[in-house]
Amino acid sequence: MSSARTGRRASRIVAFALVIGVVLASGVATAWALLRPVAGSAEPAVIVAAGPDEDPAADVPPVREAPSAAPQRGGSAAWVSRGRPSRMVTVRRTSLDVLVDGRLIRRVAIGGVEVTLAELDRVVPESWVDAEEGMTTLLATVVLTEGTTLAVTGADTPNLRLAGGATTADAASLHTGGGTLTLAGLTVTSVDPATGQPVPTTAAGRPYIVASSGGRLEGADLTVSDLGAPPVGEEDEQPAVAFNRGSTGSLVRTALLRSSTGLELRRSEGVRLADVSVAESGGDGIVLSGDRATALSGISVERNAGNGVLVTGESTDRPVTGIATANNGGFGIAVKRQTGIRIGPVTTAADQSGGLELSGSRDVVVTDFSATDQRVGVFTHVGSGEITLDRIRTNDGRWGVSMEKSTEGLRIVDSTFVGAQVTGVAIGGKRTSLEGVQVRGSTTGVRIERGAHDATLTDLTVAGGRDGVVAKPGSGGVVITGLVADHVGSDAIRTAGEGTRIVGGRITGGGTGIDAEAATTITSTTIAAAVAGIRSSSPDLVRASDVTIDTEDIGVNAATGSPFMLADSQVHALDSVRGEIDLVGINDLSLPPLGVISVIGLPLILLAVVLEEVHTVRQRRFEGGRRRISAPSVRSAT
Repeated sequence: MSSARTGRRASRIVAFALVIGVVLASGVATAWALLRPVAGSAEPAVIVAAGPDEDPAADVPPVREAPSAAPQRGGSAAWVSRGRPSRMVTVRRTSLDVLVDGRLIRRVAIGGVEVTLAELDRVVPESWVDAEEGMTTLLATVVLTEGTTLAVTGADTPNLRLAGGATTADAASLHTGGGTLTLAGLTVTSVDPATGQPVPTTAAGRPYIVASSGGRLEGADLTVSDLGAPPVGEEDEQPAVAFNRGSTGSLVRTALLRSSTGLELRRSEGVRLADVSVAESGGDGIVLSGDRATALSGISVERNAGNGVLVTGESTDRPVTGIATANNGGFGIAVKRQTGIRIGPVTTAADQSGGLELSGSRDVVVTDFSATDQRVGVFTHVGSGEITLDRIRTNDGRWGVSMEKSTEGLRIVDSTFVGAQVTGVAIGGKRTSLEGVQVRGSTTGVRIERGAHDATLTDLTVAGGRDGVVAKPGSGGVVITGLVADHVGSDAIRTAGEGTRIVGGRITGGGTGIDAEAATTITSTTIAAAVAGIRSSSPDLVRASDVTIDTEDIGVNAATGSPFMLADSQVHALDSVRGEIDLVGINDLSLPPLGVISVIGLPLILLAVVLEEVHTVRQRRFEGGRRRISAPSVRSAT
């Protein structure tokens, strides 16, 4: 029994040794096959199963999974975060990885950290890069890793087409990863291989360009068109060009056309944008979201479906400057929930919603901002406050500045509003001050809405238009100091706000100088050459002291039941006072001065002279026409 057992053990050992020998032999053969050179490459290629990913996942949310013939479970983080492209090339410091549906099929050693499209063409499968004279089509997503560079210039190919299609897996996008992508002197666009046309804006597989976390994108003299993917399911859209968190770089002399969103900076660092134009995007033109130390100059955003520029996300010290907007579907610039932002110089024109929107933002300073043909030049709402508007210029449109009732603490300085169809400045909130503001040729200069309180207007000039300053019922605490109103058609000041104070100022021409519909105090104000000086229909006392009124018709007119006190004033008019006026102190009530009388009386005198002359001429003609009839002579007979 022991010998039999020994024989069986020996046979088992021999069999096991044979198995080990076969495995070792196959392993040597496999290793030899892996080390054989790939056709068309001087470098050895190694084909391995996908190992741990060396490239950090992109800091963008994953999109829905694309179909895969034999996907690796879960896929690599980089592949998943790039939208699970069906074809992908990863550029590493020592190799190029070729992936199909997330599975590594080839790894090719390279001799340097900088690659070109021509080098990619030699490594990837033949159908992944289509190079023709003057045009190169890329049909695979390219991802760089730290320390690597992909450079594409107009000398290599003046036209680069990125393939795309119906699903996210079809998109051949460019990702810097932790490396550097350099694009210079070329046109970059999308193409649907099935049609040969740019990928439609609604297609989920529209390609895009991303500067990933830690990466750098350098672009100069570019035209980028028909890029950027729409939202897919719960995922946000992808802009044509994005600078993600911690990325950097620059775009210089670059035009972006027909994008989803043209350009987005998501917590990027030190990006430089110079002479960049964004037009005809399906969404916003440019989105600035928590970016830091961004340098903006020569920015043009036109004809985008959304806002020209949207500022949102985390507040930073990046100024919004050097921007011109026109004909966008939203606001020229929309600022959402920002604190401490500085805006200007900026010019805007004919944007559908308006020039500048400040929503839920505080400690905002806007300087050298202009709006032409805007529905509203500047609109503040949703609890915005502590805002300074300095040297604002608006022309035409409906409102120059519109301040919604939740806004508190708005200061407008040295600004001019011309040709507003509704009002130059509409005040709806609290603690508003205007200093050195001019409103010209507008229907209403300044309108203080119901519920507005503590509005201070200092050195305000209103010229032309229908009404100067209008305070609606339910407003209060209005103080108007040093107003200059020049030939305002109806009322220079009409106030129904309780406790309005009018101090100083000069009103010239127009209909009525001051129309008081609520308790008002008027001090040291001059009204000249208007039809009427002060009209009161207030049920509460209106006080006027040290006022000078020289008007054509009525000086002070107090309606029945409207108490009025006039103190130490001069009123010169054909009808100096009308109604129950309480006169206090020394008042000079008389006919208008000679100049006014002459303006009224001379035409009447001239008319009387003319009528007299006409009468005299007619009388002479009548007298000359009368003939004397003499008696006939009678001869007597002798």
